[in-house]
Amino acid sequence: MTHLHTTFVTVAALVAAMGIAHAQPGAPTAPAAAPMAPAAAPRSLVIHVAPLSTPVDQPVELEAMIDAPFAEALTARWRAIGKADWQDVTFERSSAGGWFASLPAARPPGLEYYIRGKDTNGTEVMHFASAEQPHVVRVDPTLYDRLEEIDRERLAGHQNEIALDASGHNFGNRYDIPDYYYRSELTYTHRLLRQLHHIAFGFGAIQGRTPASNDTTMEDDYVNHGQRYGFGEIRVRVHPSVFLDFRVALGVSHRGFDQGVRSQVTFGKPWRSSVSIGGEAMGDMGPTGWVRLQWDTA
Repeated sequence: MTHLHTTFVTVAALVAAMGIAHAQPGAPTAPAAAPMAPAAAPRSLVIHVAPLSTPVDQPVELEAMIDAPFAEALTARWRAIGKADWQDVTFERSSAGGWFASLPAARPPGLEYYIRGKDTNGTEVMHFASAEQPHVVRVDPTLYDRLEEIDRERLAGHQNEIALDASGHNFGNRYDIPDYYYRSELTYTHRLLRQLHHIAFGFGAIQGRTPASNDTTMEDDYVNHGQRYGFGEIRVRVHPSVFLDFRVALGVSHRGFDQGVRSQVTFGKPWRSSVSIGGEAMGDMGPTGWVRLQWDTA
């Protein structure tokens, strides 16, 4: 009995010792190393004063003061207003100090741009404006740009014209001797609507009969003179309301080869209210002059 009791105590003590040993914590383990954060990439500092407008057909130069210019790949990204695709222009060192980027010459209404860079980690950095909110540079149209736009709207885009002009006059007399003339011209005009407003060429004919002398009373005592000719003409707009016309002609009259010149100045708008003063010399036909008043009531 005593032997069994001793064995039971020994086994119980051994089990207790094993439980205590299992419950005690072992040596502490080292914590897992945290992932290394990427090193911060250096950044450029860009100071830029943006232009608001620029003359037409002139490059747009963007000037900037840049600190650490080589820390990023800096570009000015631009596009014409109304276009979808962006284009990049790199900055260059100016001989006067600082940096600049030259954008190509633009047409009205203008262009828009923003300045961006890309650091060594490949991250895009916005330094001025953005693709969503670009800066707009207005291109101011010239005087003749505005006049051309007005004319195109007035003409609904029609720049070419073919016109037939005919005129005549019968002077008459009591002896029924022929005393009249008629003139007609067929003209093709192409309108440029700039300072050179239009160019034209065409063909014309003049024919007339008149008494041979002031004292004649014979019905068949008259002369029959005429001319057939071709001509070229230009119209120059020297002012929004002043136009100069010049024409040269070459043809054949009742006497042989002939030539002519014509010039006219118009104050006002030739298609509206205006005053025109002009003259023409047609060789064998002689010189003529005129003053014409045109009034548009519409």
